[in-house]
Amino acid sequence: MTPYELLLAHPWIARVDHTGDGGLVVTAEPAALTVRHEPGHPPVLGDLVAEHLEHWGEVYDWTYRSSRDTHRPGLDLSGWRATDTGEPLPAEHMAEWADRTAELVLRHRPSRVLELGCGTGMLLHRLHPHLKGYVGTDIAEPVVARLDGLGLPGVKVVRAAAHEINGEAVRAALAGFGERPDCVLLNSVTQCFPSVEYLAAVLRDAIDAVAPGGVVVVGDVRHSGLLGEHCRRLEATAVAAEQRAAADTELLFDPATLAAVAAGANRRVTISLFAKTLAADTELTRYRFDAVLHVDAPASPAATVHAWDTLRPDRAAALATLAGGDDPVRITGIPNGLLRPATGAESGASLRAVLEGTDGAVLLDPDDPTLLQVAVPAAAAAMPVDALAGVGRPHEPLGAFARARLVEVARRELRRAGLPVPGELAARVPDGAGRDAVSLAEDAAEADRAGRLALARTGRTGAPRPADLAAEAVPDSALAHLPHAIRTFDEIALRALVSLMSGVLPLGDSRTAEELIEALGTAPRHGWIVRRWLEVLRVEGLVRRHSGGRYEAAAVPDRARDDGAELDRACAALGYPDEMAVFFRTALACLPELLRDEIMAQALLFPDGDLLTSLSKDQHNVSNTYLNAALGHVLARAAATRARPLRVVELGGGAGGSTTAALDGLGSAEVDYLFSDVSRFFTMAAEDRFGDRLRYALLDINADLVAQGAERGGADVVIAANVLHCARHAGRSLRWIGELLAPGGLVVVTEAIREHYLVLATMQFLMSPREGQPDLGAGDRRGGTGRVFFTGRELPAELAEAGLRPVLELPEAASPLAAPAQHLFVAAKL
Repeated sequence: MTPYELLLAHPWIARVDHTGDGGLVVTAEPAALTVRHEPGHPPVLGDLVAEHLEHWGEVYDWTYRSSRDTHRPGLDLSGWRATDTGEPLPAEHMAEWADRTAELVLRHRPSRVLELGCGTGMLLHRLHPHLKGYVGTDIAEPVVARLDGLGLPGVKVVRAAAHEINGEAVRAALAGFGERPDCVLLNSVTQCFPSVEYLAAVLRDAIDAVAPGGVVVVGDVRHSGLLGEHCRRLEATAVAAEQRAAADTELLFDPATLAAVAAGANRRVTISLFAKTLAADTELTRYRFDAVLHVDAPASPAATVHAWDTLRPDRAAALATLAGGDDPVRITGIPNGLLRPATGAESGASLRAVLEGTDGAVLLDPDDPTLLQVAVPAAAAAMPVDALAGVGRPHEPLGAFARARLVEVARRELRRAGLPVPGELAARVPDGAGRDAVSLAEDAAEADRAGRLALARTGRTGAPRPADLAAEAVPDSALAHLPHAIRTFDEIALRALVSLMSGVLPLGDSRTAEELIEALGTAPRHGWIVRRWLEVLRVEGLVRRHSGGRYEAAAVPDRARDDGAELDRACAALGYPDEMAVFFRTALACLPELLRDEIMAQALLFPDGDLLTSLSKDQHNVSNTYLNAALGHVLARAAATRARPLRVVELGGGAGGSTTAALDGLGSAEVDYLFSDVSRFFTMAAEDRFGDRLRYALLDINADLVAQGAERGGADVVIAANVLHCARHAGRSLRWIGELLAPGGLVVVTEAIREHYLVLATMQFLMSPREGQPDLGAGDRRGGTGRVFFTGRELPAELAEAGLRPVLELPEAASPLAAPAQHLFVAAKL
């Protein structure tokens, strides 16, 4: 047997690759890294996940048996040491840390608490006098025996891991409550978890377990967004800091990751994020936060928002006045002086002092961990999951642990078989499983670079091309014209709509939406478009909406302005061909006829009847060129870190623009690629174009994909390029997509994340439903708005709610490439 055959036979190893110098690279089997959640039962752990947990169990078992850091029963500091010095953290600081956490729990007035990972019992001793019942769990036998042996009334401590909420030992202990717990507590324990998948399994079971109106408190979370800052403070050089960050052996996550986990629960959850308010400046104060998940709770009180910079001249005094008032308030944008020294900066402790005697709370900004907020009352801190939705950048230790174990296993297996062990033996894990924060950031940077190189190679920047540009990735400076071009598009569309409405809504008159629809002679299926136009014009201040739903014109059309030349320049700047400028100009001139269905938008977009050629006109603009190349890079990475062949399913393949990019990225990699569309026209055209390298099928995202013949769990990657906005219920469609994914699978999505007014005024006619069909988005977050496209918060929230955790988004918000608002999202199956 060859080393290749021997290693492939191991259940943890999915592939073996030879390096050029005689070495070997083994890749982990995704199933060994995954956690399969089973409602009502403990989750099923992949082998490497189970090994990681056993490792931590051994660490804590040894720590508690050998510790000399016990001060008193309520302050056993076993294992609590400073990262920089290795010395025990001061007892008075740790006492305040425990007191503040107990206050956070008791603020929610629980009577029955289940604590997962109770450790030495610091919180048990502070909480149980205030409770009717307490159940604690831990994996370390010494502390379980010690705490349960205290015989405290109403207290039961059992040996169980965090994921064993539905195990027999925990169920038996909870039966003593006679009711469900109204608080599940995980304090300073999530950092011992192997991965976000494991965190998700634990938190979903905790959310299921808690009584309606109860809370799940996730305390002392290490913030992944501050890992780099922490390591830079500890190391002398940037290289050493990055190495330290990559090697960190604990789980860190951010609010976006927590929101993605909570969104996948089966109950309504809102989240409050609390900053640390400890007096001492330590890593516990700087880099950690507390989160409270409110389960099936009443809506939080609406608060008036004040920006910190507007509270002048004495901000602290102004805050005290607001906090002492009767109305709910939220103050945002407060620089955390421990992390961002600046004028007006405060610490959590100083803000806590100002709020003394009020029902206020110091919060963490959900998007920027160097900023603080304040909410009064504390109940106003709760936010819906959508407010936190986005791409998380967690730091998962499982990948590094798995790589080390795979190398050990490979060496052991080769030695046992009497085969030579190569000098170079390395391991890797699949994309989407157990990635550390440094590698996630590198992935995003590499995909972005691939997109910019594509712009350089093709010259499709929409700007004059320097002679040497093709040799380098296109910088932001070469794309600075994009925001102006997008604004021009919007302004041209708005002027056209104002001109159209002026014919049926003269100044001084007012009409309802239904009256305007009738006056325009609108075909019934296009009525939703007119309503959306009116809402956009209202938002832009070009019409006013009065009580009773009547609209009044607020602007006079500029009839002397010729937008033709501006439209041509904007199209060129965005990389559109001349044909698209002709389509936009013609459609704007024919708005009355399009509304009345006297002219079909299809006839304008496809004037020569050549559907494929017409659709291809839009495929090579700046955004699509950039995003398609980034998509191809993502596919290439997936192919390199999974068993051969990579299994790909593309939904809504259409004219094949994303298909071409995916195949270009994959190169010579082995692939089993299923191209699908709702129309046989496109599948047949794709077969003519791509031949037998692909398989072909008819699949509709508006119906159960498995029921249509797609294989459940048969895809490593699902591509949905510019197709989700066509879903009648995107969340339901995404759940059907998730069913196609194998363990560790990825969904790659491209979508617009804002409403472009020029598209709304022209191409939106293509989206009008047929007679009897429901509107697009009727059941998802677009429902009732008339919008076709999701916002940048809504799409990640829809992904997360479907059990798909967003792990990458491009382009970055600060880049001019963000102006067209066409984005790439990559999400991993939870």
